[in-house]
Amino acid sequence: MTASWIRISLAVGMVCMLTWATDTTLGQEVRTLDDDGTWKADKTYPPESPEGRLQAIRAKIADDEPGEAWDLADDWIDDYPSHSLIAHAYLLRGDAKAANKDYYKALFDYEYLVRAYYGSEHFQTALERELAIANLFANGVKRKLWGMRILSATGEAEELYIRIQERAPGSDVGERASLALGNFYYDTANMNQAAVAYDIFLINYPKSKHREQVMRRLIQASLATFKGPRFDPTGLLDASQRIRDYRAEFPARAEQMGADALLVRIEESLALKDYHNAAWFERRGEQVSAIYTYKRIARDYPKTAAARAAISRLQALGSAPSGRDPNDVGDGNNRTNTGGNTGDRAVGTDNKNTDDTKLDDKQPDTPKGSNP
Repeated sequence: MTASWIRISLAVGMVCMLTWATDTTLGQEVRTLDDDGTWKADKTYPPESPEGRLQAIRAKIADDEPGEAWDLADDWIDDYPSHSLIAHAYLLRGDAKAANKDYYKALFDYEYLVRAYYGSEHFQTALERELAIANLFANGVKRKLWGMRILSATGEAEELYIRIQERAPGSDVGERASLALGNFYYDTANMNQAAVAYDIFLINYPKSKHREQVMRRLIQASLATFKGPRFDPTGLLDASQRIRDYRAEFPARAEQMGADALLVRIEESLALKDYHNAAWFERRGEQVSAIYTYKRIARDYPKTAAARAAISRLQALGSAPSGRDPNDVGDGNNRTNTGGNTGDRAVGTDNKNTDDTKLDDKQPDTPKGSNP
């Protein structure tokens, strides 16, 4: 009998303890960590008030019930279209759609918020949400069509990156959007746009912690835009200057990257481009222009294989190579117009080296040892 009473007493005690624990949990205050590092209790509102209904929407999103949160947000916006918390309601509805993985539809709410309520405290939060969706789209997440993810959204990602920069210049979210845009172009092999995006990043955020990485990628993107000695050398010229800037600012990293070797390669490619132009003049019978260009190659790029080949052509044409020996190791810094473009050329136009049909046995070949 005594044992039975003991078991009953223990059971009653356990029930009381569980009931007390449940009541205590339900009665706990919800606290939020403030910006100054202190925990502050969130104010609670009556469930039927506009503020209480917004709290219910947030609770549904936190409980992973985005569909119900979406419906509640629709009702709230319909009931209180002019309320002071309307911007918060649009943000929560966008969050509900994003939690439901309807990312493209969520953008409509975020976009409306940043356009109509740009002075709101939720403006920056909406930009952060847009950046997160842009990153998803850029990394391959597709838009829905007929309930299936089959539409590419890379165009939307590109546009979002640009809009965020325009709306929050100089901010942290703007910096991350600017960097993401350059990386997006770089990863998709759109090197011309990547070079432009990285250049804008360095202008707008000169003290960014990503500066070294961006400068290195800018060099790589500029080099990648050069297609060969018969094409525009702008990418090589830009890369040459950017390598020098990078070497001056980050000498140790530049040495690891092989900056000096890259500069030598660039000199060889620029010299070879001019050599192709001079050879074209020679094939066309424009000897004055050919001689002038050969002399300029020997003067501007004295250490290159193209300079030695140019001196050989000058000798074959019966013209003195301006007293420059092909083995002379001058610094080549007296360049007036690299890349073979017009401006100081005597005759002819730039890049007219596509007519290779009228060749003769005595015409010049590509110099040995050159690497376009």
